[in-house]
Amino acid sequence: MEYGQYEWWIGAYELLHRSDIEPWEVLEVLYSPRRWPRAATSRDGLPAATVWGRTDDGRALIVLLRWLRTDARWQILLAVPMRPAHIAEYTAWEATRDDR
Repeated sequence: MEYGQYEWWIGAYELLHRSDIEPWEVLEVLYSPRRWPRAATSRDGLPAATVWGRTDDGRALIVLLRWLRTDARWQILLAVPMRPAHIAEYTAWEATRDDR
C-alpha cells in the first residue's frame, strides 16, 4: 500500500463524531510508523483498505480508506475504535515488529 496524499470524504466527520474520534487521531494513525495496512472489501465487493494503529496516546483505531484512481490518493471514509479481538490481533502483530 502506498501512502500519498489523503483526502477526507465529505461524510467522514459526522461518522467520526458518532464514534467519538477526532480527525487528528485518524491522522496520527495514518502517519504512524507502526501502522498496519490491511486489504479489505466492501459489502458490494469493492476494494478498500484499512489501516490499524494507535494514536500517540495509545488509542487503538481502524481507519477505512478507498483509493481514488483519478486523483491518485486515498480517501478517508471513517474510523472506529478497535474491539478486543482486533486489539489482540494488532498487539500480536506489534510484537513481531523490529522497530520497537
